Amino acid sequence: MSMYLDTKRMSYLKALALCSVLLIGFIISLYSQSEFLLQVGDIWRLISAPDDNDINQQIIFALRLPRSLVACMIGLNLGIAGALMQGLTRNPLASPTLFAINSGAACLMALNSIGFAVLTHIPSEVATFCGALMGGLLVFLLGGGLQHNANPLRLVLAGIAINGLLTSLTRAALIIADDMAYSMLHWLSGSLSEVDWQSWSQLWPVSLCACLLALSTCRGLNLTALGEQTASSLGINTSWLKIRVCLTVLLFTSISVTLTGPIVFVGLIAPHISRALFSHNYFVLVPTSGLIGGALVCWADLLSRGIVPPAETPVGIVTALIGTPFFIYLVLRGKS
Repeated sequence: MSMYLDTKRMSYLKALALCSVLLIGFIISLYSQSEFLLQVGDIWRLISAPDDNDINQQIIFALRLPRSLVACMIGLNLGIAGALMQGLTRNPLASPTLFAINSGAACLMALNSIGFAVLTHIPSEVATFCGALMGGLLVFLLGGGLQHNANPLRLVLAGIAINGLLTSLTRAALIIADDMAYSMLHWLSGSLSEVDWQSWSQLWPVSLCACLLALSTCRGLNLTALGEQTASSLGINTSWLKIRVCLTVLLFTSISVTLTGPIVFVGLIAPHISRALFSHNYFVLVPTSGLIGGALVCWADLLSRGIVPPAETPVGIVTALIGTPFFIYLVLRGKS
């Protein structure tokens, strides 16, 4: 009994530490790396005595606050999406990046931006959703992901191939749209520099719906981890579960890519850290993966602003630099 209480107490301490890391990163992101010498006191004055004539308060409220909120929410979206994908495929390498969901969404978004054929008349959110669906389906079909015992390596190889194809199409769109090339390239690298309150108003309702859907799949994913036949015998409709998980992942990914471009490897890293620190139980894994993803993107955004100030490095480049060694480590660990 005492061991159980110690384990539970340790889990609470870890959760508190994780929330503290996220909160500290969020607060620092509101005032650090600014040409206007913002301070923590400006944040307190914005809360306690807001002043429309205070330029520092206006910078924090109009620019920094929406950016930090979007960064945390994008990280949460991608972290949960990665956890769901790894649970659905039972593949530790699964993520929106490796399964071409990010690149599919980015490809159709780029083609939509240059006014390609029928995509001209489609809203950007719909284009990214369709692109994410297209990329994921192609990987699953080529990699045999719909088979009962799908080979994880085959899925990864299919993801690499489809990623290459979609990236080539995206680059072709960049060449065609010469006048938009710089802004599109910045967006394709995963950038938070253009987000504002309108971005936040688009992001949070979709993310909230997707979070509720994600929580509704936790029991099914826990039982599916024991095997599909076992889950079916316990009353889980595995086909309906797969549809709900796929829809949730597409919602998370498409809205995130629409606003910031593809921010890579967050969906791969966050679930692995969550399993190592907390639990394989999806009722714990899903929310903690979201918190870890939010903290990761928030701190990566801070780093991106400090690499070559006053210029900004796209946050997707920072997450790629973190995620690539992590991916190599997972592959090598899988071989051993």
